Amino acid sequence: MTTPMPSNVIEPLMELLGYLCWLVLLLCIARAIWIAGQLAVRVYRDEAIEGFVGALAAAALTGSASGIAIAVLPTQ
Repeated sequence: MTTPMPSNVIEPLMELLGYLCWLVLLLCIARAIWIAGQLAVRVYRDEAIEGFVGALAAAALTGSASGIAIAVLPTQ
């Protein structure tokens, strides 16, 4: 059985994870906008389309980050 971490350790970690989550979500949004522009240009030129799946996967991973953090860090 693991001992719970003290709240003075958990609270800064959760705050840091929150800031990191917002940063990654902003980067995912910026990348999705960038890829949308590239998509428009590439469709106009009849070129290959790639990269959008990576941005969506990063957004999905970020969305599940809080669940992963709760599972890894014992709070009680």
